[in-house]
Amino acid sequence: MRRSRYRLSLKPERVAYWYLRLNGFLQFENFIVHPDRSGSQRTDADLIGVRLRYREEFALTCRETMVDDEQLRLSPEFDDVVITEVATNQACKLNGPWTSPEHQNVHRVLFAIGCLRHADINEAAERIYDDGIAIFGNTRIRLVAIGRDRSPELEERYGEVLQLTWDDVLGFIWGRFDRYRREKSDVGQWDDCGRALKALADHCNRDAFVLEAKNSMGVRQSR
Repeated sequence: MRRSRYRLSLKPERVAYWYLRLNGFLQFENFIVHPDRSGSQRTDADLIGVRLRYREEFALTCRETMVDDEQLRLSPEFDDVVITEVATNQACKLNGPWTSPEHQNVHRVLFAIGCLRHADINEAAERIYDDGIAIFGNTRIRLVAIGRDRSPELEERYGEVLQLTWDDVLGFIWGRFDRYRREKSDVGQWDDCGRALKALADHCNRDAFVLEAKNSMGVRQSR
């Protein structure tokens, strides 16, 4: 099995991108929060994803509807907005810009995305700073953390923040490619990371895929 040639393409942020993409999220990568005046950027988000609640694949065929990852707690009630932070060899975490209300970076992101009325943004930002989630009507905005392990400290401080390990993310990716092998056969237009993940999945069982992908990404075994 020739797998070594795929390793250079697997960057953690790109793997996270493909995980969200396979779950129907439209994405902004390295979303920069600009200052109100001239100067350097305030911060950036690894990924911001938007998934509309009526998403459905294979709706016009006789095949079953494609089911997205249950761990994302998706719902047909909500248009989902996720601000996603990615850690390679650390437990899931949230960077300071998303937990420090005095900086108002969440406010700026919500204004820039345009998912809420301006009148609701202050309250939504406060909820996100306090709990990691805000729901207004059919719009849900959440913080999501991806890392090597789940963090008990993050769970205690932000119980509503979704934590995903690389095993979770890669296990879903393998399952999507394995179950829908025919539908996902034409990937020539995908980027290097997407094609590498697909090629690796075609030649590995689930456990080998997860292990090889983590090695490629530089994810060390948990202590």
